[in-house]
Amino acid sequence: MEEKRARFATLYKKIILEDKGYMNDELNELFEDILANEFDNNPELMSEFIRSIVDENTESEPSELEKIRQENELLRQEMAITQDALLEISDMILSR
Repeated sequence: MEEKRARFATLYKKIILEDKGYMNDELNELFEDILANEFDNNPELMSEFIRSIVDENTESEPSELEKIRQENELLRQEMAITQDALLEISDMILSR
């Protein structure tokens, strides 16, 4: 049974997610078999299974907080570079 889920996940990833294609005969057969025999014809369970495949194979967008942290770190680095440049300029002016 787990073998069929793994095969379905592999095909779904390749055909649907990567190639942006459509369900073929093998994928449809596996879908029907898994739905009937493993999920007792419960479409919600099948939907959760497919969602898990999509989630595993989709890069998640960083959260707003993570974006702010990254921007903050970048600004700190830029500020340090600017401070170093100002110190060098000050040293050059004062050494004349």
